[in-house]
Amino acid sequence: MTDPNQGVTVHLGVEEANVGPTPIEEAQARSLTADMIFRGIMVVVVCVIFSWLNWNVMSFVREAFASDNAGLIAKPPMLPADRLITPNVVMAMIGATVVQTGIGFIAIMSYLFPKRTS
Repeated sequence: MTDPNQGVTVHLGVEEANVGPTPIEEAQARSLTADMIFRGIMVVVVCVIFSWLNWNVMSFVREAFASDNAGLIAKPPMLPADRLITPNVVMAMIGATVVQTGIGFIAIMSYLFPKRTS
């Protein structure tokens, strides 16, 4: 008895189209899609929180400047020692903002592009 398919050329691309993806391949594709969507959502959430916090800090700085300006315009004017915004405060806020921005970017990048282990 001889096999009727013996000597027949099979094209793998055509056969793969007939068979379709395996359940494992479908599960991997869904997992990757869900992971990308979740990572995107988390990036948006972190960016919104980051923006909201920085907006509030800048609002505080604007109010402090307004308070200082009102004190400087008042009669008698405010003493320099009584000001809310001093050069040291400005330097500290710039430094804190730089550090916060750097840590935020590191956190987002390490989450988006985790180190692959072999």
